[in-house]
This record gives sequence, structure tokens and C-alpha cells, in this order.
Amino acid sequence: MTHAPAARRRRGGLTVLLLASFMGILDVLIVNVAAPSIQRDLDAGFSAIQMVISGYVLAYAVMLTTGAQLGDSHGPARVFLLGVLGFTALSAGCAAAPSAAVLIALRLGQGLAAALMLPQVLALIQVLFPKEQRARPLALYGATLGLGAVLGQIIGGALIRADVLGLGWRTVFLVNVPIGLAVAACTPALLPRRRPAERRPLDVPGLLLTAVAMTLLIFPLIQGSAEGWPPWVWPAFAGSALTLVALWFVERRRERAGGSPLIPPSLFGGSGFRTGLAIALIFYSGNYGLFLLLAYVFQDGLHLSPLASGIGFLPLGVGFAAASLLSRRLTDRYGSRVLLIGAAVMVAGYVILIATLAPHPAYSGPVMALLLAPALLVSGAGQGIVSAPLIGVVLATVRREDAGAGSGMVLTANQLASSLGVAVLGALFVALLGADPQEAGAGLDERDFTAALMGCSWLLLALAAAVGLLARRLPHGDRAGASTPGGAGRSAHGSEHGSGN
Repeated sequence: MTHAPAARRRRGGLTVLLLASFMGILDVLIVNVAAPSIQRDLDAGFSAIQMVISGYVLAYAVMLTTGAQLGDSHGPARVFLLGVLGFTALSAGCAAAPSAAVLIALRLGQGLAAALMLPQVLALIQVLFPKEQRARPLALYGATLGLGAVLGQIIGGALIRADVLGLGWRTVFLVNVPIGLAVAACTPALLPRRRPAERRPLDVPGLLLTAVAMTLLIFPLIQGSAEGWPPWVWPAFAGSALTLVALWFVERRRERAGGSPLIPPSLFGGSGFRTGLAIALIFYSGNYGLFLLLAYVFQDGLHLSPLASGIGFLPLGVGFAAASLLSRRLTDRYGSRVLLIGAAVMVAGYVILIATLAPHPAYSGPVMALLLAPALLVSGAGQGIVSAPLIGVVLATVRREDAGAGSGMVLTANQLASSLGVAVLGALFVALLGADPQEAGAGLDERDFTAALMGCSWLLLALAAAVGLLARRLPHGDRAGASTPGGAGRSAHGSEHGSGN
């Protein structure tokens, strides 16, 4: 009898954590389907819209590992609650933004709040569930990240179509407010208040170097494409590379001195983790880039409404959801080879997409969206097979004592990939179009958009193939470990703790 309340509390706590994760990832992709509407309403350029999307994930990526360290020092539930409240308040601010510049600033703040909120999710799952019960919650967590990305398009389109109180695109930010308030209200009762570990000083040099390196990489990718790649972008890229080298030496010195580096260099000693991290970066870059391209093709190219555009993403979501349910069984049977299977399915989906777009047909928007459905269904299935077990597969390649830092690096790769995917595929898309997608008088029609999407599809195909090639290099022997990150048994950001208050 005493186990039933504890089990219900665990399920309730998991629901709260997954809702927060869903809200955080939803906020990355729900903006994609609203991007054309935001650009028109705020009279913004395409590069400004890219910054609205990428600013959030850049701030999150820069601060994520620091947020994890704060959870260790002050208790993950307390930092989680602070992040949820900040994220909710800033979402309300985004909904009221009067200009693109203000919206970008608020999105940066959202990213910082997400960096407090989301890193605590893995730590609290480890605290809530005994190690023998963690595989299912962790698989649900991986599926939530992917499904939130796909559903963001559909939910965003439905909200814009509903045009509640005439607010238009602003409702895509307001939707976070009731969710965030509900999560905040339930947190004290359902999430364990773990005693903080010994407080360690923040790695300020590591934080600053990481921020500089990522900014010098992402900002030129976004702004440079809008300005025709002016000369200043190349010194910025070089500065990013040099800063990363400096970060490596600073962190190695800190680790050797017995400190707590933001990014432990020893983590990269195993080839399996390096390969797994590269897979995560490539996989998420392609996914996030595809979501942005489809939003513009559906709305500006095929002239679909935001709701119809969201429905156009439905085959992708159906394929993803169905494959996510299947992926646990595949992972139990094939271990890390499940990534190779998913990559092969993604490649098949992009081949179908290219074959569909190759004739550059000038069908009406609804007809063209229907023709694209089979390719999106297959591509979504491949994404689902990869996404749900990816975190577990990667963390199974590291030692148990490195599980916390490893999980932080995988989540950082997820968010960095979002910025890279939007920047690189967005730049390629605009280059193939020859104009801003919403530039008045550019003379763009359906064929231009489908031709640009086909050109980008070759890059998506190459990225999916790269995931498969890299997956072949991962160790395949430990099938159980593939579904239990770090071999389980360890907190996402520290040593194992009990689940009591």
C-alpha cells in the first residue's frame, strides 16, 4: 500500500518534467510556423527572423552547462522552479513585443531561463526513479524532445488560424503562460527537494569563452548570409576557432588542478562519445533546418494558411510518433545500431522528397502538400527511430561518473545544432531562391520554392547519410546500456541520490 502513493508521485513528477521539456522544445519550433507572420507584422528582415529563432537556442546552449552546475549547488527542484517562472514571464513579454529588436532581446532571455529549467529535468528523473526503472522515463524524455519539435508546427498553425482576440502570432508565446503556471504550481508538491551538493565555484572563464566562441560562430552564419557574406564574417569564424582552442586549454588546466570545469576535456577521451556527439549535432541540425524550410515553402511558396501549413507537417508528426513508440523495442534488440536503421529510413524519405520535387511541378498548394506527405511520413519515421534513444545511446559510451557532464554536452549539441541548422540551411535556401522569401517584387513562384527545397534536400540527404556512417563506428555490444544512459545509476549532474524530500 505504501508504494502506491510513491508511484503516483513519481508519475506526477515525470508529467511535470515532461511538460516543461515539451514547452521548452515547443518554443524553438512553434516560432517557425509563425515566422512569416512575425516578419510581416513587425516589418522585419529574414535575418531578424533567423535571430528570433536562433537567439533563443544560442542563449540556451551557452548557459546550459552552467544551469546544470547551479542545480547541483542549489538543488535541481529549486533552480527548475526559478527557470519555469522566468520562462513563463518572458513568454508573456514576447507576446507583447512591439518590434523585432525587442522580440530578439526577450528571446535571448527565454533561452537563459530555459538554461535554468531544462538541465534539471534529467537530474530530477534520476532522483525520482530507481535505476532499474529509469529506462522508460528516459525514453519518454527523448521522444518528448522530438515530438515537441514536430507538434510545434501544428500547434503554431492552429493558434494563428484561431487568431484568439485578434492576437495572431502572439498566441504562440502566450500558450506557454498557462502551461508554465501549472508546472510551477505542481513543482513543490511533486518534485523532490534534494539536498544540494557541496557548492562549487562557477567556471566563469569557461562560461565566457563558450559564450564568445558560439556567438562568433552563429551570428556571422545568420547575419553574413543576409549581407552577402561580407569580409568581416571570416575573422569572426577564425576568432571562434581560436576561442575554442583557448577554451580547451583553460578547461584542461582547471580539470588537472582538481576544479570543476564547465566542459571536462576528459569526457572526450573516448571515441564513442565523440562520435555520438557528432551524430547528435548532425542529426538535430538537419531536423531543425528542415522545419524552417517547410514553414516558408508551405506559407510563402504554396500560399497555405498557417493552419494548413501546420497540417502539412502532420505526416512528419505521425511518422515520428509511431516510430518513437517502436524505437524502444528496436533499441532493446539492436542496441546502438538503431541509429543506423533510423538514418537509413531518413535517407529513403529524402530520396522520395527529391524525386517528388525533381519535376518542379506547379501544382496548387494543397495538392503539392499532399504530394509531399509520403516523403515527410518516411522522413519523420526515421527521425523518430533516431531521436527517442539517441541520448541514451550516446551516454552509454561514457563512464558512469561522467554521465552528468555527458548529458549536458548532448543537450548543448541539440541547441547548437538548432542554430547551425537554421543558419546553414536558411542561408542555402535564400541563396537558391535568389531573394528573401518575402521580398516584395522578387517574382518568386511555387516552382522557385520547390526547386530551392529540392536543392536543400540534397544537403539533408547527406546529413542523414553521415548519421548512418558515424553510427557504424559506435560500440554495438551493450544493448542494455543503449537504453539506459550512462549505464544508469548516476544522477544527471552528480552522484546518485535518494528520492525523498
